[in-house]
Amino acid sequence: MSDARDMHELHARAVDAFCREHYSEEQVQVLLMGRTAEGYLPAIERDEMFVMESDGLMVGFGHATQGEVQAVFVDPGWAGRGVGGALLEHALRLAARGHEGPIQLKSTLNAVGFYEAHGFVEVGSTELDKHGMALPFVLMERRWEPSAGEQVSDQDRSRPAALDAYDSMAEAYAAAIEENPRSAYYERPALMDLLPDVSGRRVLDAGCGPGVMMEWFLSQGANVVGVDVSANMLKLAEQRVGDAAVLHVADLEEPMPFLEDSSFDVILSSGTLGYVRDWLALFREFSRVLKPGGCVVFSVGHPCSEYTLNETDDYFSTELREYTWRGLGDTIVVPCYRRPLSHMTEPIVRAGFSIERVVEPVPTEEFAEIEPEEYAQLMRRPRVLCVRVRKPASGG
Repeated sequence: MSDARDMHELHARAVDAFCREHYSEEQVQVLLMGRTAEGYLPAIERDEMFVMESDGLMVGFGHATQGEVQAVFVDPGWAGRGVGGALLEHALRLAARGHEGPIQLKSTLNAVGFYEAHGFVEVGSTELDKHGMALPFVLMERRWEPSAGEQVSDQDRSRPAALDAYDSMAEAYAAAIEENPRSAYYERPALMDLLPDVSGRRVLDAGCGPGVMMEWFLSQGANVVGVDVSANMLKLAEQRVGDAAVLHVADLEEPMPFLEDSSFDVILSSGTLGYVRDWLALFREFSRVLKPGGCVVFSVGHPCSEYTLNETDDYFSTELREYTWRGLGDTIVVPCYRRPLSHMTEPIVRAGFSIERVVEPVPTEEFAEIEPEEYAQLMRRPRVLCVRVRKPASGG
């Protein structure tokens, strides 16, 4: 109860000190009206609220629920000393647990600049009814938050996770990928087994890279469109397939308005979804461009092996990790999202798809001849998950 009383008093001081430049005296009084110390107890008991102290004194507190930062309050005497930023980062980690998609909040007018400085963007406005008075708030969201301890500049927050890595290694990657055992004799056969007959069908290769699968689709009589975030990769894809396929530079984190609604029969995404933070938005976009009854076939790092390989104690979070790639000339550090299985399946289902098949591939015998030691490892521990999902044949 002592924390609840301290929160109640700090809340009142913060509103009184910070809101008066943007709200009238009457509005400030309404913002505080009806609050009691007891009112904080339910959120405290649900572990949604947390505090920051200095020498035993509360200097700020925060409140977060799944997918939303509810509030960050700083004692006026501690403003400008990093308390608000630290509270917000902790609130973001709590809000991101079990959640796919942007973290949202409703900001008072005075706090908009603070949230913008920490990566939030304004997406709208609203009025909340407080004791019969409509008070203006700003709707804000932040697409993703860095994992604990990671320093990310405001400029890099919106930059695709692995763009720099793939741009720098494009030629080496293209030279190696076609015959790389993990691709040729492990992941690719499993994906091909999940694909339907593509002859005469329109296929989107989402994250097409240097065009290996596009070339195969074309050989099967498909009409192919390829998108990739790396312009360097697309140049290599163009060298491979010429003008037989349509190519676009595109970030899968963003909508693709250049693709028409219900215009594809099949979408393939080989090893690309690990670089996408917001799967719900992506699969909704996939649903938009797919014809009714169309399917998405994709591969992604196996959540079990990804969790084991990373030094993390929280399986249930989605977090940006760094992977070191060797064997392509210079050592390359590639950022990629690690996520639990539930963070893969939930956005797919919420986007309206049904999950048809989930495959944990095993390597072929050709792999054993080339890399016997890794073959033995992959026969005991999966590294890839291959999945086929389908849009409903009607509606959806």
